[in-house]
Amino acid sequence: MAIPDMIADPKTFTADGRFTLEAAQAAIRRECGWHVTPSAQLEGAVNSRGGRIIQLPCMHITHVEHITDRDGRPLDYNLDTESGLLEITGTPPQGINAIRYQLTAGYDHAPDVLSVLINIAKRAQTAQNGYITSQSVNGSSVSYNTATLFAQEQARLRPYKIIGRTT
Repeated sequence: MAIPDMIADPKTFTADGRFTLEAAQAAIRRECGWHVTPSAQLEGAVNSRGGRIIQLPCMHITHVEHITDRDGRPLDYNLDTESGLLEITGTPPQGINAIRYQLTAGYDHAPDVLSVLINIAKRAQTAQNGYITSQSVNGSSVSYNTATLFAQEQARLRPYKIIGRTT
């Protein structure tokens, strides 16, 4: 069985402003490990090895609808709403999708994140093939990249990066 192409029909694909914004947004979300902005209702499940401290895949939690085990039983917990760290105070569940959550998280106002988004998108838009990431002279090879974060952009995103996440 053949795996489908990422771009189904290259003839109809356009690397326009919308595309570069989406690529920049994806780079930021990949770097931070979660959606960051805007604030949104989230629902999902996380794995647990039975430890008491679990990192939820989000930060800046503004509302918790529920946090339960996989069978829907409410868990006793403490939550650091800024970092997304969940401390199970009772017996912690164990296994794949052991902890289920429904909550609201993310920033409605994050101008520093949006400025990084705009910088990445502008860089991708102004360089037809992206910017050069490596180059050889005699071998005549050039590598381009359109949505990579510069070190100073990574530093600006650090406060929004999920603890312990490496990229």
